[in-house]
Amino acid sequence: MGPCITCSNLRPPILSTLPAGKWTGLFFSVSDLQSSIATTSCAECKLIWGTLACYKTRWDEKDLTQYVELKVAVGKQCQVFWRRDGVYLEIFSRKGGEIIPGMPDTIGFVKEVAAESSSDSCFELASSWLKTCVECHPACRSETLQALPTRVIDVGAAGTRDPFLEESQGRSGQYVALSYCWGDPRFHNVLKTTANTYKGHLQRIDFNAMPRTLQDAVTITRRLGLQYLWIDALCIIQGDADDWARESSKMCDVYSNAQLTIAGDNSPGNSHGILNKQSFGVPPKEVEYKDSTVFIRRQLGREHDNFAMIGRGPEPEPINCRGWCLQEAVLSNRLLRYTSKELFWECNEWRNCECGHSSALIEKDDEASSRSVRKPEIFGTLTPPELRQNWSDIIMKFTERQLGYDEDKLPALSGLANQFAKVQALATTEKDEYLAGHWRSDLVISLLWNVEDDRSRDTRDKEVVYRRPKVWRAPTWSWASIEGPVSVIPLRHFRSCLEVVKVATVPSTLDPYGKIEVMSGRLIVRGRVVHGFSIQIAEMQVGETYEGYIEGKRYAVSLGKDTRTIIPDDGMNEMSLTGIESLEGKVACLLVGVVELPGAGREDFFLVLRSTSEPKVYERVGVSLRRYLHHRANESNDDAVDGLFNDAVEETITIS
Repeated sequence: MGPCITCSNLRPPILSTLPAGKWTGLFFSVSDLQSSIATTSCAECKLIWGTLACYKTRWDEKDLTQYVELKVAVGKQCQVFWRRDGVYLEIFSRKGGEIIPGMPDTIGFVKEVAAESSSDSCFELASSWLKTCVECHPACRSETLQALPTRVIDVGAAGTRDPFLEESQGRSGQYVALSYCWGDPRFHNVLKTTANTYKGHLQRIDFNAMPRTLQDAVTITRRLGLQYLWIDALCIIQGDADDWARESSKMCDVYSNAQLTIAGDNSPGNSHGILNKQSFGVPPKEVEYKDSTVFIRRQLGREHDNFAMIGRGPEPEPINCRGWCLQEAVLSNRLLRYTSKELFWECNEWRNCECGHSSALIEKDDEASSRSVRKPEIFGTLTPPELRQNWSDIIMKFTERQLGYDEDKLPALSGLANQFAKVQALATTEKDEYLAGHWRSDLVISLLWNVEDDRSRDTRDKEVVYRRPKVWRAPTWSWASIEGPVSVIPLRHFRSCLEVVKVATVPSTLDPYGKIEVMSGRLIVRGRVVHGFSIQIAEMQVGETYEGYIEGKRYAVSLGKDTRTIIPDDGMNEMSLTGIESLEGKVACLLVGVVELPGAGREDFFLVLRSTSEPKVYERVGVSLRRYLHHRANESNDDAVDGLFNDAVEETITIS
C-alpha cells in the first residue's frame, strides 16, 4: 500500500531530498482528513484528528472546508496548525533522542519544561548555560577578574551557615547580581541594611528572616557554585543618603562586571519569590498512536517573547514594569531570567530557553545596539546617528516603566547614562555633556519629545495618567519632568532653527548622572517665537482613530484663523478647562526646527510654552509634530500654517 494521499503518513516524499531538521509543509482540509479516517483507517490521520480533538471539541460545517496545516522535519516534533481558531500544537515522543520503533521519524522529541523552576533539572540547565557561556563566548568573557562591589553577601554553602554581609575592600572576584522588584511595602516584607543593622549583617543575615525573593536568590547562587551575591537592599545602606548616592552611582559597574545577573522576572515583590511554578510546565496531553503513546502540547515557540526584557505588551512580566530594572538588564552581560513561563538565558551571544526555542543573537536584531553599548570594543562603535537612535530607544523603554519614588527618575537611569558616555567617548573626540536625560550634542532635536498618544498607548497600562510630579525633579523642557511613556521620533532631513545660548544642570549628589539641584537646568535659547496663542480642545469624533488624541481629546493652539494640532505634555491634568481659560492668549510657540523634503514643502516643529511670573521665562506645556497628516483638514490651510513663523521675530528666552 502506498502512502496516505491525505497526510503522506507524515513523511512527504520531498523530505528525502532535505537535510535532517529541515522543515516542509503539508495541507489538507478537515473533510479530507475525516474521509481518510473513514475509508483507509490511516493511523497518522487518526493521530492528527486526535491531536486536534485535544483542544477543539466542536466542529461545524464551515470547518470542513478549512485547511489543517502541518510542518514536519526528520528528527523534529510534528507541528499542527488550525489557524481558524488559533490552535497551534506539536506532537512529540518522549524517549530521549531516539525514535520509538514504528514511529515516523517526523515525530521527534522536544525539551520539556519543568513544572517548577526549583527543580533539579532547572538548576542543571542553568549551570550548563553558564558553563558554556564562560568557556565558549568571547563576547561575554572578561579578560581580567573584576573588582567586587563595595559590599557583597557571602552566601556560603546550603545548610552550613547563614549568609553575611562582607566589605570587599577593593578585592576582585566573581559575584552574582540580583535584579528584582521590591514590591509595595504594604504587602511585601523588605529586608534592608540600615545604619542600625549594618554591624549585625556583617556577622549574619538570618536566612529564615529573608523574604522569599532574597532567599531564592541565595539558593540559586549556591546551586550555581558561586560565593558572592549583590542585592541592593542589603549591600547599600538604606536611609544613608551619602552611601546611597555613592553606591547607586556605581550601578553601571555592578551589573556590567557581574559574572551573572539573576532576574526575578515573574516576581512582583519580595514576598513572591523567584523559584515558582512555570506555565510552560503544564503536563502534555497523551494520544494513542498504534501501540505507542505520543504527547501533545501547545506550540510553546509561538508563545515566546524573545524580547521580554523590553516588556512591550499588554501583560509584561512584573520586572518589565520597574524602571530600575531596565539598566540592570541592558548592562548585564549574562542574564538568567526566571519568567512566569520558563527559565530563560540571555547573553551577548545567545538566547536560550528551557523549551528549546533558542536563537543566536544576530547583528541587526532588536538588541544589537544594546550589546554595542555594553561592549563597543567587541561589537563595534556606534556612529553618531546610531547613538542618537539608541538613546531615544532607551528613553522610550525606560519611560514605559514605573518607579516607586518620583525622585528616582534620573538616578534609575544613571548607570546607563554613565555607560553611554563611555561609548560616546569612543565614537567622537568631542566630550559630551549630560543634561537631565538629554545630551548636549543632540539637545535641539531631543527637545521634540512627546508623550505617547492614545493609539501608541493601546498596548500599555491603561491606568497610566500623564503628570508632572508635585516635587520638582527636572526642568520642563526635559522628558524627565513627565511621568508616563514618551517618544522621541526620528526625523530625517531635520534642520535646526534654534540656537542654544546656555544650559547647565547641577548634580545634587556625587552621581553626575543622577539627581540635579532644584530649579537648575534653565535653558536659554534664541529662536523664532510667536505669542498670543490660545489652547483649544476637541472631543474625539465617531470613526476617528486614537492617533493624535490624549485621553480621548485632541488639542490645538490657535491664533486668529491659524490652528495647529499639538500634543500636551500631561493631558487633562495640566490642560483642565480652568487651566485652558487661564492660558487664553498667553501661549507662545517656539520654532525648534523644520523638515524640508523635495516636493513635500516645509513642516515646522515647535514647542508650546506658557509664560511665568518672570519676564522672558517660560515653561513647556506641549509640542507640535507635523506627523498627523490625515488631520490637516482640521487645521487652517497648509500655506498659512507652514508660514506660521515666517514673520516671527527672533528672541532670546529661558525655558525652566
